[in-house]
Amino acid sequence: MRCFLCGRVYNINEWVYRCEVCDYPLEVQYDYKQISSLLNKSELIKNHQYNIWRYRELLPPMNKIVSMDEGWTPFIKNERLNEKLRMNNLFIKDETRNPTYSFKDRGSSVGISKALDIGAKFVACASTGNMATSLAAYAAKAGIGCVILIPPNTPLEKLIHTSIYSPFVISVNLPYPQLYKLVINLSVNYGLYVVQSDSPMRIEGQKTASFEICEQLNWNVPDKILIPTSSGGNISAYWKGFKEFYELGLINKLPQLIAIQAEGCSPIVESFKKGDNKVQPFDKPQTIAHSISNPDPPSGLRVLKILNESKGFAESVSDDEMLKAQILLAKYTGIFAEPAGAASIAGLIKLIEDGRIEKDETVVCVVTGSGLKDVKSALSRINKPYEANSVNELKQILTKL
Repeated sequence: MRCFLCGRVYNINEWVYRCEVCDYPLEVQYDYKQISSLLNKSELIKNHQYNIWRYRELLPPMNKIVSMDEGWTPFIKNERLNEKLRMNNLFIKDETRNPTYSFKDRGSSVGISKALDIGAKFVACASTGNMATSLAAYAAKAGIGCVILIPPNTPLEKLIHTSIYSPFVISVNLPYPQLYKLVINLSVNYGLYVVQSDSPMRIEGQKTASFEICEQLNWNVPDKILIPTSSGGNISAYWKGFKEFYELGLINKLPQLIAIQAEGCSPIVESFKKGDNKVQPFDKPQTIAHSISNPDPPSGLRVLKILNESKGFAESVSDDEMLKAQILLAKYTGIFAEPAGAASIAGLIKLIEDGRIEKDETVVCVVTGSGLKDVKSALSRINKPYEANSVNELKQILTKL
């Protein structure tokens, strides 16, 4: 694992997640020359393992793999949605179809596998919901202990989904950024192997979404990818994946990455638009999009570098825009996304209206998590059922069709 700020190198089996010198997130490095002799298009085409472990040569070596067939999620070109938004080549990467209904399962599979490989007895994370659920589920399958720190405002649906796997769930009256740091500080003393937001093993699992997109586009690369962004870990993973395929000669260009955040918590967007060289913490975050409500993103600086390197940009969307996008996505594609998951669609609509996305561009919107994670947000937007107290009333209602 290497720090790309100061260059310091760490053994991949060390219980370390950020550089001890400059506090920058670490990344796993590979010998790409050696991998290129093992991994090519023909070998991948012959590989009929359709989950993240299809790309095992580009994942950390380990002896024990814990998988629930995460990954290889649908890549959808919905003609009705394209027509509605006046786009010709819009695709949806539907991460709601992972085992616990969010993209987090990719990183949990790699993280739990590595934890078993190095003999850890417990894994841990701080989470507002999706990551907690995912890590608890994979830990349960592996038979390893799991400690979850959650902030007090975690949605009930996510808390139930997490708790059903019987982890140690502790609600701590601290904001998420402090919980993130607290878990890392407690890691060594309490034997907790950390698999959270932007930890190296989580990034390795989540980068596989980029590999899939390249294959699903017949080895082409989209012009732009819109990604709901919180800690910055997931967008960092996408960029790492595309760069690795580019390094191996499997693709011949790199996409523009667009970070989408909620207006009520948009530290990366504000810093990017100001041209800052670091991300300033966001004061008093307030948004329904809990999954992307991180006021002090631990990979913020890395995201700013990625946006500049990819010639991409960042944009924010309001809660109302996300809720409208949630309904639009459901109505035209049948996908029920949580507000944060629909943020990419809300961002797309805004960027089309602003003229920053053109209709002939190949664009991918990543839908990160299921609406089942936060049903309360959709209550104000859904139609109430008609009521019929008799067959005649039923028939009268049907005349309105």
